[in-house]
Order: sequence, then C-alpha cells, then structure tokens
Amino acid sequence: MLQTIHDKLKGWLAGVVLGIIGLVFVFWGINWTMSAPNYAAKVNGVEISSNDVRQAYQQQLAQYERQANGQLSDAERTDLKRRVLEEYVNSEALVTRADDLGYRVSDQQLLTEMSRIPQLQVDGKWDLAHALAMLKAQGRPIAQIEDMIRHDAKLRQLESAFSASSFVTPAELARLRALTRQQREIAWLTIPAAKLAAEATPDDAAVKAYYDAHKSQYMTPETVNLRYVEVSLAELATKVHVDDAQLKTYYDEQKAKTPERFTQAEQRRVRHILFQVADPKDDAAAKAKAEAALKRAQSGEDFGKLAQELSQDTGSAKNGGDLGWAERSRYVGPFADAAFSMKEGEIKGPIKTQFGYHILKLDGIQPVAVKSFEQSKSDMDAEYRRTEAEKLFNDAQDSLADAALQNADIDVVARKAGLEVHDLANFSRNGGGDLGKAPAVVEAAFSPDVLDGHLSPMVEIEKGRGVVLRATDHQVPKQKPLEDVRTDVVAAWKKERGSELATEQAVAAVKRLQGGESWDSVAKSLGLTAQPPKFVARADQTVPAEIRQGVFDEPKPAGKPVYSSAPLPDGDAAVIALSAVREEPASGDSTIQEAMLKRQLMQQAAAAEAREYSVAARADAKVSENLQALD
Repeated sequence: MLQTIHDKLKGWLAGVVLGIIGLVFVFWGINWTMSAPNYAAKVNGVEISSNDVRQAYQQQLAQYERQANGQLSDAERTDLKRRVLEEYVNSEALVTRADDLGYRVSDQQLLTEMSRIPQLQVDGKWDLAHALAMLKAQGRPIAQIEDMIRHDAKLRQLESAFSASSFVTPAELARLRALTRQQREIAWLTIPAAKLAAEATPDDAAVKAYYDAHKSQYMTPETVNLRYVEVSLAELATKVHVDDAQLKTYYDEQKAKTPERFTQAEQRRVRHILFQVADPKDDAAAKAKAEAALKRAQSGEDFGKLAQELSQDTGSAKNGGDLGWAERSRYVGPFADAAFSMKEGEIKGPIKTQFGYHILKLDGIQPVAVKSFEQSKSDMDAEYRRTEAEKLFNDAQDSLADAALQNADIDVVARKAGLEVHDLANFSRNGGGDLGKAPAVVEAAFSPDVLDGHLSPMVEIEKGRGVVLRATDHQVPKQKPLEDVRTDVVAAWKKERGSELATEQAVAAVKRLQGGESWDSVAKSLGLTAQPPKFVARADQTVPAEIRQGVFDEPKPAGKPVYSSAPLPDGDAAVIALSAVREEPASGDSTIQEAMLKRQLMQQAAAAEAREYSVAARADAKVSENLQALD
C-alpha cells in the first residue's frame, strides 16, 4: 500500500505534533496517534501510548487556559487529564466493536481518506509531492499514520451506520413541529449586578478569603524562551528568478499538458430586441410584435434605433440592443443556438426563450484562438514563480527536518539548512512575537519533549510557514503576592458579590410574587420599571437565551402566572413571569422545512444511539488505566 510513500519515508521515527495531520473525530473530537510503548491504558489488549494521551492533554489544556485567560487549578488539570484518557479508552473500545462487526478499511479507502486531509493538499487537491514533504517533516513511520487514518475511518463507518439506521415516526415529527411553533407570553425584570457591586465593600478578611479561594487566577504566566528556525514560502518566493527563455519553456510545457487553458473559445457580438411575456395569455401578442419588428429590421431600418424604441431589455436597449462579445455558454439554449448559427450581418427571429421573444442581429465573429506566449506571459510568470517557490519550500522543509532529526543543536540545524536562528523571549501559552498565537506552535513549545531540551519536529504556523523550535529558560507559573494584585482581587470580589446579591434579590422577588404580591409592586420595590408581557418564540433573539430556556422548560400556567428566576451571563439576574402558552396556527410547512425537521430529529436519534453504544462498548471492554504514566 502506498509503496512510493513507504519507500520515501522509511527510517523516519520522530514524533509528530498533534493536530498537524488535522484529523478530528466526528463523535468525540479527539486527535488520535499511534506511538511507542509506556502505555496510559490498555483496552482489550491494545496499549494506548502515554505520549499520545499526554500530547492530547497538553493540547486541550492550552485551549482551556486560553479560553479562561488563566491557569487551571491542580484539581481541574487532573480532571481534564482523566477526561482525555477516557476519550482515548472509549475510542479504542468502539474500534474493537467495529472490528468485531467486520468493519474494514481497504487500501483504496485509505488512500481516499488521506487525499481528504487538508494539510496534504495543494489548492484543495491531493498532491503527492506535498504530502510526502509534510509527512516526512513530521518524521512518523507511514505505517503508524496509516493505522491512525484507518482507526478514524472505522469510526466514520460506525457513525454512518447509526445515521443510516435512525428513523422518525410521524408522531415524533408532529410533536417537534408543534414545539417549534409554540410561543410563550412572558415578562421579566433584570436586576443589575453592577449597581449592587458598586455599593459592596469588602473588608480585609473578605479580600484574603477571596484571594485564597482563587489563587490559580493570580499566577504569573508560564513562559519559555524560544530559539527557532523558520522556513517561509513568501521569503523563498523572493529568491526565484526567471527570464523569458524559462517562461517560454514553461508556457510550451503547460500548453502541451492542458491546451484548453490557452484556448479562447469562439465569441460573437449580438444585438437583440426583446418582447417580454409576463403572462402566458400575452404570448401571441408579444410574438406578433416581434414579427413586426423583424420585418422593419429586414426592410432596412437601423437595428440599433429599433432596439432603443422597442426592446423591453432596459439594460441593452439604451446601447442599441448591443450585448457585447460573449461565448456561447453565456446565453440560454435557444438564444445561443440561433446566435451561433448566424452569418455576420444576418437578422433572425423571433426566437422564443423563457424571457420572451427575441429578434437577433449578428454584428461580428471572433473565431477560436490560442493565447500566444506574449498574451499569457504575466500569468505564466506568476504561476512559474509560485511553482518554483513551492518546490524550494518543500526542499527546505525536507532539509530542515533531516537536520533536526540528526542534530540536537539548533545552531547546527540552521547552518546545515542554510537558515538563521531567531530568538524569542517570554513566549507564553497566549503566544507572542512573530510566531503569533498559532495553537500548533503553543502546543509544541510547551510539550514535554521540547521543555526537556529536545528539538520539535516541523510545526506549521500557517500555510507556507514552518518552524523547528528549541526551548530555553522555562518559567513555571508562580503565585503573585496578595498586595501586588489587591486591586484586581477587590474588583473581582465586588463583581462576584454583585452577582450574588442580584441572585438573592431575584429569588426573594419570586417568593414575594408566589405569595401574592403584584408584579408592579415588586418591580417598584426593586427600583425597576415593569414592561408589559409579550409572546416570544424559542428562537427569539431579542430575549436572552437563559430566559428563553427557562420559560420553555416550565410547565404551562394553570390559571395563574408561573414565576422563576435565572442568572444572566454578565452577572445580572432575571425575575420571570410566564403567563400563557399558545401555538401558532399551522402555516403549511414547505417540503424543505419538513425535511429539515425530519433530519434534525434523525440526527438527534443517531447521536443518542451512538452515545448509548459507546457506553455499552466501554462497559464490555477490558480496561486497565495508568493515569500516573501521564505525570
């Protein structure tokens, strides 16, 4: 299988940065790699490499900490580590099930799957030379990459089986249709947390308690100094020099390979007079007008003036009916057939199309022509430079990857690859410097291997930019003293306290309403203005999602409003009154809407079945875990 790739990659054994290949599980969203022993778990006799799980954990940890804009606590990190390991275990348990059920991935299917990987494509198409360069740059044996892709493909097959077998009953569809049309009459009050926060003042004990409870939020960032070597397609493109002789040779080669690229199709310049048929009953009248215009044109009247006088194509009428030069494909069938069968100067009609009746005059013919070298020169120049730059880029990647695998000294690597070493200080998990925030770079910079002093494999920053990294002076997060962050702590305490007070007031308001106090009275006591109730739909974007979710989860009111409260994302709290439920009358859903509802239900059913199947596969699997191997 893929013998060319096997032969070219034989002997390369370095690790790969998770995510470079870019395979993502459809079901569970984890990246899969096959690696060396020292397993983190064993599932039905199959070992799961601790290196693979550790890399996946580091990747997800970086994402979580970027989203949280801070460090996770030790307990949160342990929980995340356990969840990542469980994803791997569940995945392997499902693959065992798929194997037992006879799911297989043929060599042809494997090749198809590889051709779909974006990182192995050029301009959206599978490119063997580029794929070889990318795979070799990662240094992973091709057999392991094949196993990875087969693993993913089996799960795709399993998912397809669930999708194909799911179904929806007419009663389920009717129920969903009714729910999507349902509206609920609500009113709500928003208790602002910011106002309450401004009035709250913490004492020293409260500040200390908040700081102690949220220490992970007041840490110095984890940083590392990086030395790196970069290969850039844009920079290499500036080194490509080309003369006319090279361009002429390239032009001849491309014209021989794809002559249609350099062929200008026949073009014709047509004028027309259009008589529209807006209603079928007007057809005969429009045709009669067209025939009268044809007689006038054939008798010698100026066609351009006739078009200005009679044509109902306002766009071309002002230009005497002139449609300009155009290829056959520009026109609708009957119009094109007539125009491209005429002789120059000929007048023909009436021609019937979906637009009405046309009278045509052919003003000129440009026969099929081949674009000369001079006409193609600018296009060939840009294309040749891009092609040569890509060759240089792939060669540079190979050279850099070879040097990095054979040497631990980045200065030696740079010298052998003919590149320079760049230095970047204080690179954090939020990125930095010219390397930006590329997730692959962050994950590589803080991976255990790189932090231990090893060179990274080739890391793709973006299309056309790759680097090899070496880390120095790794600084782990350190606790910031309270006095250094006191202002931030007080602000955070006030914000949290404002939210707590808003929630307390909302809960108390609900109890008062349930006790019989009027809506207006409660609103006035809170210093708020009561707004009249209104009917809202589930997808009404003018109403906060938290309020909509709450009221549509409530039972229908039985003679009196249903009161509830809900926290809002900015710390505010809402007091909600649900007073009525109604269903919009059936509007005769279109076939497309009906199909969308049915597909939605089928997808939900397939997802639920897949989750149940995953749980069953996990329960049946023989599993032994070794979480300590990830430390």
